[in-house]
Amino acid sequence: MSVRRPEIRALVAGNVISGFYVKNFEVNSSRYEACDVASVVFAIDTTKIDNSGTLWFEQDTTENISFVLEMRDAVVAASEWERFFDGQVDHVQYFPDKGLLEIECRDALAFLMDLRVQDSWINHTGEELLRVLIEAAGLTAQIDFPPESASIMTGQFWQIEHKRLSLLSHHRFQTAADVAFMISRDAGCDLYADGKTIVCSPVLSSDGNQAIVHDVRGTVLSRSFGRDLQADRGFVVHVASWDSRQRSATEIYYDGNSFSSTGPQDQRSVHGFRLPGRRLEDLKRFAVGKYARIAAHVRSGYVRLPGRSELRPRDFLRLGDGYWENPLAIDQVISRFSLEEGFLQELVLRNRGEVPVA
Repeated sequence: MSVRRPEIRALVAGNVISGFYVKNFEVNSSRYEACDVASVVFAIDTTKIDNSGTLWFEQDTTENISFVLEMRDAVVAASEWERFFDGQVDHVQYFPDKGLLEIECRDALAFLMDLRVQDSWINHTGEELLRVLIEAAGLTAQIDFPPESASIMTGQFWQIEHKRLSLLSHHRFQTAADVAFMISRDAGCDLYADGKTIVCSPVLSSDGNQAIVHDVRGTVLSRSFGRDLQADRGFVVHVASWDSRQRSATEIYYDGNSFSSTGPQDQRSVHGFRLPGRRLEDLKRFAVGKYARIAAHVRSGYVRLPGRSELRPRDFLRLGDGYWENPLAIDQVISRFSLEEGFLQELVLRNRGEVPVA
């Protein structure tokens, strides 16, 4: 097992702040529909700060305070700093008598989370609408839809629902993030922040050209595996829709390989969903996405290991042998550092990226 000695520094508004040293931190990163968050505690050396003025977190400002956590391996000669977390400061807690400062941060998805949906829209493609939302939040869009999803129109019915219920704030889209995540789900994509860029790209498979696979066998502190036997025996997704204006109904069944207009004749479990006013093509796309998300729980894993700054959600981890030999997708990474315990990580793994798209 190789020896690593992590070295950590924090940049506030692009600068290393003299006299503030990282005492401990926890960073929670995931591929779920949420911001990556960081909680950092600084030890303050009062002999190296300017006590005559206000500290950086006490200054009046209308701008967001950017925060970057960087790491490098002190064992490796001339190793470069690598960005580990990039976001903005949301909250500070200052303990002047103890010489401590606690900060809480979120990544750039926070700008979409905080942007309320106030306008209606009609006849946009998903990519067009997603780009409008991201740019309205002051961010850069990097969108790579699958070819079959790039030209799909969206918005024909949403604006009616939004206008009708906007006064009660009970419409389905409270924030720009709600809309953005829905669009990315329908397209079979992940949506996440990379610095100030919002990336929307297809869910990767472990054998794809862009997949990053880490082999950690023999280097973990603890691990466990899970298998959903009911789902592993096979299941079917049933999606139904109706159009009140045309007085017509549409339904489809999907078993991971093919579509059918009739339900299964065997004992496989059926997961049912209902969508209003959707076409058959929309139902098929929805069914494939739902099947993939359910099938991801057939095999799962949990691992605790010495920290590796290169581990990211959407990467893959080779953790076991035999039945567990195939790489599992990293769904969540919880990274903790302290002077007492060092740098440790806990990972949640799922069986993603293996479902064929019909």
